[in-house]
Amino acid sequence: RNLTASHNTPQMKLMVFVDGSEHATKAFEKAVKLKAPTDELFVVYACEITDHMIMVGPMGPLGGVPIVQAPDIVAKHRKIQEEHGKHICAKYTEKCRENQVANFDVTMLSTTADVKEESLKHAEKKEVDTIFVGSRGLGVVSRFFLGSFSNYMLHHSKCDVYLVK
Repeated sequence: RNLTASHNTPQMKLMVFVDGSEHATKAFEKAVKLKAPTDELFVVYACEITDHMIMVGPMGPLGGVPIVQAPDIVAKHRKIQEEHGKHICAKYTEKCRENQVANFDVTMLSTTADVKEESLKHAEKKEVDTIFVGSRGLGVVSRFFLGSFSNYMLHHSKCDVYLVK
């Protein structure tokens, strides 16, 4: 912590990634608890938006048959993702207000690239000192393993990563 900073200057920049999971909520709560009044808190909902969808159809003798979804189905899926993101952002904006958090910013980061890489780039661009992540997210296999998002942050981030169980 930079103890020489003036009272009006943010001392630390903290970023917490949220996805609506219980672990993300715990990471948010930990970030709020550890945040000093002059620290900045960035709350980010990051989602990977696909510009196409390929699903595997019925299994045949050569395996699954790839099915490319029609553009209207992709657009509908994108709209659902955006609405979910808006809901998550509104939820955490309200949580910041309820907890009387000063100096906060809630953002939805949408990308067609790898969401883990883009999230890390976003943290680096904001010159974040500490990233808070839940140990698991909403992934199917997450109950058995450290989540791939949190694992990526732990191994690739140049700043401190606070992993919350």
